[in-house]
Amino acid sequence: MHSNSEAELESLAEQWLVVKEAERAANAERLRIEDKLLALIPAKEEGSITQAISDIYKLKATGKLSYKADLDQLKALTADWPEDYRPIRIYEEADSAMLKAIRSDSPALWQRIAGAVTVKPLKTSITIEDI
Repeated sequence: MHSNSEAELESLAEQWLVVKEAERAANAERLRIEDKLLALIPAKEEGSITQAISDIYKLKATGKLSYKADLDQLKALTADWPEDYRPIRIYEEADSAMLKAIRSDSPALWQRIAGAVTVKPLKTSITIEDI
């Protein structure tokens, strides 16, 4: 039978904290090494480069840019452009917060739409803190 004893929970919590800190430290070290690699082999601003380091390793560096815009201003500036060339994408998506509210607060409404909605569990998040 599965044991949920306090001692077992305390031991697992302690192990989790140790491993979580090791994970954080390893990630910080990886990022530090990546910075050093990029100082030696700079990436393109946007796009990929691949460089052989030896007969054993090859490095691929991919640069990316994020584009954000004032949509109202962009719409006004491109209103006379051909529609297929305007840099604005409009898309619809399900409103997860509204679906969650309907599911919990309005069973009759939920019943009407449930066949059109897939609900699946995501990974459960765990946080443990020293107290």
